[in-house]
Amino acid sequence: MDSKSSNSDAAAIMIEQNNTFFLKFNRPNQMNACNLELSHAIQSTVLRALAEKKNIVFYGEGRAFCAGGDILGILQGEITPQEIFGAEVKTFYMLSTIQTHTVAMMDGITMGAGAGLAWACSIRVTTPKTTWAMPECSIGFCPDAGASYLLNRIRFPELGLYLQLTGERINGTDCYLFGFSHYYIEADMETVRKEIFEGGDIIAVLEKYHTQPNTNKSTILPVLRELRECFNTSYSLEFIMHKLREKGTAWSLRILEKLNSLCPLSLRVAHESFRRGRHISYAQSLIMEYNLAIQMLGYRPENFKVAVEHKMVNKGKGRANWVPSSLAEIGESTIIPYFANEEGRLEVPKL
Repeated sequence: MDSKSSNSDAAAIMIEQNNTFFLKFNRPNQMNACNLELSHAIQSTVLRALAEKKNIVFYGEGRAFCAGGDILGILQGEITPQEIFGAEVKTFYMLSTIQTHTVAMMDGITMGAGAGLAWACSIRVTTPKTTWAMPECSIGFCPDAGASYLLNRIRFPELGLYLQLTGERINGTDCYLFGFSHYYIEADMETVRKEIFEGGDIIAVLEKYHTQPNTNKSTILPVLRELRECFNTSYSLEFIMHKLREKGTAWSLRILEKLNSLCPLSLRVAHESFRRGRHISYAQSLIMEYNLAIQMLGYRPENFKVAVEHKMVNKGKGRANWVPSSLAEIGESTIIPYFANEEGRLEVPKL
C-alpha cells in the first residue's frame, strides 16, 4: 500500500480507497502525539465516514501508533487545554457512534489519547510491537479519554485500576488477553493494510492474519493473582499501598516504590475518577475527564510544569517535587472541587 502524498509534511495523510478511509498519523518524530492539526484531521475523517457510511483504518508512521496528546504544545502556550481536549472528546465520541468498521492498528506505542482513540474504535488490533499505557500520574495529570469508564469494564477491573494508577506498560499479548484488542497479528502490518486496501473484507483479512499470542510473553499473567489482591477496586489508596507492602514480593515492592514516586494529587484524582467511572456512561466519562484535564492543566498546572521540566527538560530520574508532596496532605476537601462545579468552571463540551 503506497501511502505517499504530496502533502507529506501534514500531521495526517488520508487515502480513500473503495469504501474505506486510511488515515496515517504522520508525526513520527513526535511519536504521533495528537496536536490540534492531527485532531482536526481525525475529526474531519470521522465526519466524512459518518456521512458517507464508510470504514476507517487508523495507523501510525514510525514506531508509535499515537503516544498521547501534545503536552509540550500546552506547556509552551501553543494551544490551550480547552482546545486540544475539547477536540479530542468530540472526536472520540463521534467515532464511537459510527456503524461501519473503525480499525485502530496499535502497531507500536499507544498511550493516553492514542489509547482513547483506539478504545473509541469498533476494532482494535495489537502486535508484538504494541506498548500500551496510561502514564498520566507520572506527569502531574490524570488518565482521560474515557479511561475511567473503559478500565472498569475490561476482563479484570483490578487490572484496570492498577493501570490507571501506576501507568505501567503492557505489551500486545496482554492487550489481547485482557480485552484491549480484538485481534493479535504477528504478520507485517503493511501487508495486512495492503490486502484491505486492495479490496479485501476488513474482518476476513484480520481473521486471516490473527494468531493466538504466546501466553509466556505476558507480563501480567505471572502476577495477576497478586495484582488482583492488592488492587481490589473497593480499597483506598492507602490500603492498596499497605497490601503491596504486606506482600513484600519483588513485584509488589517495585510497584509500591513506583506509586510513591508518582504525583500524589494525580493519584488521588485518578483513584476517585476510576471509582466514579463504574457508575457512568462512556459519554459522561469523557465529559468528567475533560473537566479534570482543564482543572489540572488549565487552572492548577503546577505539577504538570514540574513534571515536564523534571522529566523532559532536565531528564531527571528521581521523584519530582510534587505539590502537595504526599497523600497524607490531600484529603477529600482537596479532591471534591475537581469533580464539582467550583466557581462555575465545569464545562459540557458538545458531543
